[in-house]
Amino acid sequence: MRAAITQQRRTTRGARSLLRALVLRTSAGACIAMACALPLQARDGVPSAAQVVDLKEVGDPQISPDGATIAYTVETPRPAGDSNLRRIWRVASDGRSAPVELAAPDTAADRMPRWSPDGTHLSFLSTRPAPDEDTTAPRASSQVWTTTADGAIPRPLTTSAGDVTAFAWSADGTRLAYLAIDPPSPERAARIARKDDAVEVGRDAQFTRLWVSDANGRDARALTPSDLQVQDLAWSPDGRSFALRVSDEVGLGAMWYRSSVVLVSAEDGGMLGTVTTRASGGPLAWSPDGTRLLYGQLGPHGHTATRRVYAPASDTHVALATAWPGTLRTLQWRDDGTLVGIGLRGVRPHLLAVDPGDGAVVELVELQGPVRGLSLARNGRVALAHGRAEQPPEVGTLSKAEVLGGGRVTWLTDTNPQVHAWPLGQVRDRVWTSSRDGRPIHGVLVLPPDWRPGTLLPTLVQAHGGPADAWLSGWLGSWHDWAQSLAMRGYAVLLPNPRGSYGQGDDFTSLARGDWGDGPFQDVLDGLDALEAEGIADPERVAIGGWSYGGYLSAWAVGHSDRFRTAIVGAAVIDTAVMALTTDVPYEYLPGYFGNVLEQRDLYDRNSPIRSAQNVAVPVLVLHGEDDRRVPISQGEQFHRALQVNGTPVEMVRYPRGPHWFEAREQERDVLERVLGWLERHL
Repeated sequence: MRAAITQQRRTTRGARSLLRALVLRTSAGACIAMACALPLQARDGVPSAAQVVDLKEVGDPQISPDGATIAYTVETPRPAGDSNLRRIWRVASDGRSAPVELAAPDTAADRMPRWSPDGTHLSFLSTRPAPDEDTTAPRASSQVWTTTADGAIPRPLTTSAGDVTAFAWSADGTRLAYLAIDPPSPERAARIARKDDAVEVGRDAQFTRLWVSDANGRDARALTPSDLQVQDLAWSPDGRSFALRVSDEVGLGAMWYRSSVVLVSAEDGGMLGTVTTRASGGPLAWSPDGTRLLYGQLGPHGHTATRRVYAPASDTHVALATAWPGTLRTLQWRDDGTLVGIGLRGVRPHLLAVDPGDGAVVELVELQGPVRGLSLARNGRVALAHGRAEQPPEVGTLSKAEVLGGGRVTWLTDTNPQVHAWPLGQVRDRVWTSSRDGRPIHGVLVLPPDWRPGTLLPTLVQAHGGPADAWLSGWLGSWHDWAQSLAMRGYAVLLPNPRGSYGQGDDFTSLARGDWGDGPFQDVLDGLDALEAEGIADPERVAIGGWSYGGYLSAWAVGHSDRFRTAIVGAAVIDTAVMALTTDVPYEYLPGYFGNVLEQRDLYDRNSPIRSAQNVAVPVLVLHGEDDRRVPISQGEQFHRALQVNGTPVEMVRYPRGPHWFEAREQERDVLERVLGWLERHL
C-alpha cells in the first residue's frame, strides 16, 4: 500500500512539474524552465538572504529607576567585513516620544547601558576615543562612559590600561566598580612585538581583575590579585562587600564549569566566605535589603543549573523553581520578597514571580519568542525585549498592575519595520508523544503563509544547538534560524525540542546524558511521523539540517535512517572523543554527557556520527568556520573526507576567520544563501 501511495505522489508531482514548466515556457519563450523561473523575492516580496541577515538586533533593555525611560542596544550589520555597528538608544516608557539614538563616532561601539542609582546619569561601555586623549598614556579601547539622562555629550569615567568588560555602581552612587583585563607586561608586549611570542599553556593568561574608583573614575585601585579571574560582580547594598564569580584559570571552560562564588571585602578585597564552588553562569544579584544573594549552581553533570538564594546571616541556601516543569532563564529582584524573571515551559517563555523563601513559582504572563533582556523599575514596571512570530525582538513594557493581572506587553519600538511587508509563514506550537517512553515532545512548526490542509510540502527538520537548548515559538528569521526564509518559499519547517532540550525541567534535559543520538533522533522521527500522517510533510521530500549540535543530529540522522533526501551539517560534532580533547571547553561539556574520555571511549564512539559515515547515501552539505574553537574545523573535515571515501555526494564550505557562532555579515549571508540553494536543488 505504501509503495502504491508513494508512486501516486510521484506521478502527481511529475504532472505538476510538467505543468509549471509549460507555463514558464509560454511566458518566457523556449528557454529551460528552471533557468526562466523568477526569483521568489522579486515575484512576491519574499526577502533575500541579505535582507534577512541585515535585520537589526535589539537587546539589553534597562529601565530607569523611576520607570520613565528605557535604554537599550541596537546592533546593525555592516558589509565588507566591518564589525557590526553597536549603538545605545533611549525611549520613553509611556510611548509618547520616538526612540532616540545616543550619537557616537562611526568607529565606536557602545554597549551595556546602566543607570546610576538616582537615575540622573546613564553609563555604558564604549570604544570611542577620549576627547582629550593622551596617546602616550596606556589606555585600553573599552572604557566606562557616562552621560546625563537626556543624552548630553558623554564623557569617559575610566582610563584603564586594560579593556573594561563590566561595571557596577555602589548603591549610594559615590563609587564605581569595574572589571578590566590586565594588559601584557612591558616585557611580554616587547616579546610579542618582535615575534618572540611562544605561549606557555596555562601560564601566559591575562586575568580580569576587580577595580574600585570614586564616582568620577579617580583613585582607581585593584581589589583582587593578579592571578584570580573575576567573571561577574554584585555590590552589596550597604557598599561593604562584593559577591564575585571567580576562577583560577582564564577561558570559557573555567567560566562555565570551574568557577566559584565568593564574598570579599569592598575595603581591601579580603575573603569573607565562599557561597559555592560549582557556580553556573547566571548573574549575581543582592536583594534590595542586602540580606540575600541570588546566584546559580551547576547541576551534577554540568549541563543543567539551578538558581539559588543564599542568606549569609543564617548560611542557608534555597533552590528555586525545582517543582516548576520548565527551565529558568533569568531572574531579578522586584523587592525583598519577590524575584521576577523569564522561564521557558515547552516552547513558550513566561514572565514568572519566584518566592526566594521556598522557591515556588507563579506564572504571570505568557510571552512569545526569544527574550533578549529584562529589567525592573522601583515601581514594579518591567522592560523587556523579545520577538513575536511576526516581528524580531523589540522593546516593550508592562506596568506592575499589568504584570500581576496577566496583561499584554505595550510595544515601544519598531526597529525593523520592513518585516511588516514580508509574507511570513504560519508559526504553530506542536506537541507529540515519544514512541520510546510516552513523554510529550514539544516543537514548533512553520508553514507557508498560504498553506491549506491537504497540501503536501517539501519539509526541513531543523535541529537546535546544545543539546541543552530549545526552539521557541516566536521570531525565526536569521542566518542560523532558517524557518521563516524557507516557509516564505513554500517549505514546511519542523523545529523539534527532543530529549536533552530545555523547557521541561532538568530531568528532561538530562535524558541526553549518555545518549546524544538514538533517543533524541527517535523523538525527531516521531514528530516527522505526525507531520506525514497529517498530510503536511511530503515523505519523498524531507531534509534535515542544523548548526552545532543541530549539525551533529543531522549527520547522525543520515547515517541511521533513509527518511531524508539530504542533510546540512553546520559546525557539527562528528567524532565526540576527538572533540572532547580539542574543544575550548574540554573539562565538563562532553565529559558531563559521556564521562572520562580515556575511560569511556566506547560510549563516545557509539555517539559519534563518524562511525556511521559509511551508511550515508544522500547528498550532504558541510559548513564550518576555520577559526571555530568550540567545534574545531577538523570535525567538519573528518565528515567531508569520510563521505568522499564512501563515494557519497558531499560539498564542504570553509569560512576563513569564522568562529563557532558567525559575526561577519557576508559570511552569515552566504550561509543562508547556501542553505536555500541547497534545498532548492535537492528537494
